[in-house]
This record gives sequence, structure tokens and C-alpha cells, in this order.
Amino acid sequence: MFDKEEFVKKSRENGIVGAGGAGFPFYVKVSSQAHTVLVNAAECEPLLRKDQVILSLYPQKVIEGLKLAMKSCGASEGIIGIKKKHEKIISRLKEICKSEKGISVLEMGDYYPAGDEFCLVYEATGKVIAPGAIPLSVGCVVSNVETLYNAAISRPVTEKFVTIAGEVKNPATMKIPIGVSWKELAEVCGGFKVKNPVAIDGGPMMGKVITDFSQPVVKTSAGIIVLDASHPLIKRKTRGKTQFMSINRSACDQCSFCTEFCPRYLLGHNVQPHRVMRSSMFSSDKTKIHNEYSLLCCECSLCSLYSCPEGLSPREACLSGKADLKEKGVNVKNSQTAAASKSQVHPLREYRKTPVKKLIKKLGLYELDKPADFIDLSYNPQKVKIMLTQHAGTPASACVKIGQKVKKGDIVGTVEEGKLGCPVHASIDGKISDVNLKFVEIEGSNA
Repeated sequence: MFDKEEFVKKSRENGIVGAGGAGFPFYVKVSSQAHTVLVNAAECEPLLRKDQVILSLYPQKVIEGLKLAMKSCGASEGIIGIKKKHEKIISRLKEICKSEKGISVLEMGDYYPAGDEFCLVYEATGKVIAPGAIPLSVGCVVSNVETLYNAAISRPVTEKFVTIAGEVKNPATMKIPIGVSWKELAEVCGGFKVKNPVAIDGGPMMGKVITDFSQPVVKTSAGIIVLDASHPLIKRKTRGKTQFMSINRSACDQCSFCTEFCPRYLLGHNVQPHRVMRSSMFSSDKTKIHNEYSLLCCECSLCSLYSCPEGLSPREACLSGKADLKEKGVNVKNSQTAAASKSQVHPLREYRKTPVKKLIKKLGLYELDKPADFIDLSYNPQKVKIMLTQHAGTPASACVKIGQKVKKGDIVGTVEEGKLGCPVHASIDGKISDVNLKFVEIEGSNA
């Protein structure tokens, strides 16, 4: 007999959070009531492969996790949203689903950002999530492939699937202990192929540039794309505010392509990056009304990295606009522009989707779009760094001391009951070597 209360409790204790990047605690989602649970298997960030690998290796486990989530939410329908190009995976999923009541596979086109939950919900159900709302408002819960895998295996989250792609000798996807450094994983892949390596953590579109490869893998990590520091994409993503605002001001011709290809605009949300770009033309006291068109931006980067013919930075303008509005206390609920959204899907939406192959070429990543096959790695790191902030909500607080011995799966950071958040666990056997407000460091038993 399924016990919802016990399942929710165990999900929190095991530290299960959204593994697709947002890190929202899973126990909160499965505490709700919904009629549909969606598996986000779109994985539309170019070059990343970890969700594909999980579905290839453990399709039954992912579906078990989906069934548990459906039971917890009282959902009668489960839908796996995956791109139709993954024919072998889809064939296996459909075979399994034949014996599963209410579970189906949604075959999607190879577009970006198919994995945006607003787009996924619309593709799967035909329902549009209102501006500022969440999938639950239309009776849906959305979870990543790896999140549901973790729910099915029902043990503390101590390991992570990640892809190492780009300028490494042997791109690969692997399952490794949380807290391992990206430098170690790059070495596992044969090392760097470029002289001045940097990386994009989380995918080329929405990921952030990192120059310090000693940074650790966390629960929300999906992988890194290694590039040379001189790559045009790196230069684009590291522009400072003064630089991008100056370029925006001098070159934007208000063509509105950034708006016309925006995935949220095409769903009927009143987000208009080209209007936000106008704010660079005005003094600060006249920018508010234009900046309000940034409030519903999902930060997918399509406007900056694909749509703009001038190579400008509408996304960064939107981020800046949102930050300025936050200081003034303006948000989705009290803004004039967001309230005016009617959520009527654009009649040309289907013809304005962005093909991933074209996107990869535009990003300058065509030559690096190679397989990153799974390697079965029994990797025992000498040291791991367990970050205390690996989820949305309240950061965990360390509950161990230097010198203390721990086993894999032991709790090393807790979140007070009643607060949004999850505990973090030791990912290896070893001894605590450092504790502070940001992380807990563990030296392995074999160190």
C-alpha cells in the first residue's frame, strides 16, 4: 500500500531536488494534488547527454519514479516528453508503457527550448500557464528524468550523472560522487585540448562561464562544455553590463526579432525584449515602463545568442531590467505590462520554433557536437566538497565537525523542519577535513 506521507518524508530526507538545474525540492511537488505528471526528458541544451544516458540505462527506474510521483499527486496521467530523434529510447519506453496504465510518451521536435516547462506543458496538454504562475496552476507537476530516477532508487542523493563535452580529448557522460571537482572529471576525459580552457557550467545557452575548475559538482549539475577562452561564445557570455549596454544603445535598430522568437512571447506572455532594449536610450527615471516588459523573461538566451541579427544582448538587458525593478518593488503581480498578458498563443508559434541544429551552428559548436557516451566509472576521489546550497530555498547548515568520520549517505548538512530545503549527504566514506558556512569537505578513507 502506497503511503503518501511516508513518500514525501523520505523524499525530503533523501535530499531529492530538481536535477535539471533549478533544484526545487521534490517533496514539495509531490505533496501537491495534480492530474498530470510530466517527465521533462527534452534535454534541449546543446551537447549535454546525461538524461539520454539515464533513459538508455534505467528506463524502468525512471518510470517507477514517475508512478510514485503520480500516486503521491493523485495524478491519473503521466507523460514523458522526449525528442523524437531518440528513436531507440522511445521504442523502449513505449514497450514498457504498454503495461502501465495512464503513462504515455510525447514525441517532440528537436527545438530549443523544448525543455522549458511552460513550453512542455503546452505541448503535452494544450494548456498555457498564466504569467507568473507555475505548472500546478493548470494541474501539472513537471520533474526531470534524474529526479524521478532518484525517487525510484529511494536513497540519499550522493551521486550525479554529468556530461563533460567540448574541448576535452574524450567527451563522456558518467556517474560520479557529488562534490568531485570539474578538473578531476576533465582529466578522466583525457584532459583539455586547448591552451586556455574555460567552461560553461549547465549548457551553452543558460549556463554560466567558469574559469576555476576546482569548483565541485552539485545536485543540480548537468555537465560542462569546455571551450578556449577566446571562443566567441565565451566572449559573448562574459560581457559586463557597461559593455553590453553601450553596444545595445549604439546598435539596436528595433527590428523586434528578439521578441518575435521569444518562446514565452509566443505563448502569449507580455514579454518584449525589444521594448526593454529601448530602456538603454533613456535616462534612469524613464526606463521603468520599458523594463516592465522584462518581468516574464525566462532567461533562455535565445534572443541574445540566436535571434538578434546584430549580436546584441537582449537577455542581459532583461536581467538588468528585472534587477532594477526589484529594487523599486515592482514585480509580476503589481506591474502594468504583465497584468495585461492575455496568454493567447501566437498563431505562428509552430513556425517560429528554433531548430537545435541551426542553434548549434550559430553558437559555433558544430564541430564539438559529438557523442558523449556513458563510461562506467568506479571513481574514488581523495576529497569531495559538499556545498551547503544545492537547492532552492534555505541553505543547509553543517551538522558535523572537523575530524569526524562519516559514511557515504550520512547527513552532513540539515535544513530546519518547516523551512523550504533538503539535507545534504556525504558522497564518500571519510573524515571531515573542513567545515564552514559554504561547504563541508571530506577526505576519503583512501586519501
